[in-house]
Amino acid sequence: MQAVTLTIGERPFRLRLTTDVAELSARLTTAVRAGGGMVEIPVCGEGSSVTVLVSPGVSVVLETRKVEPEQIFDEARIMPWLPADDLEF
Repeated sequence: MQAVTLTIGERPFRLRLTTDVAELSARLTTAVRAGGGMVEIPVCGEGSSVTVLVSPGVSVVLETRKVEPEQIFDEARIMPWLPADDLEF
């Protein structure tokens, strides 16, 4: 199973498992090429919605990790597959 994290600037977002990563990547690229724009991010969690301003000069990273299904405890949790030392407290 693939788990995808999108990091914009220093803020990570755990994406829904059903996210079309190629389509999201295209929307992010279009926003940057246009000089900036708001992009809706398909984050985990029922009823959750995040829209971010993406502009030139902002770091955008799409990270894909292979995870076992049992590592994904709850879709509403932020990022359960990351090691504890990857999280800021």
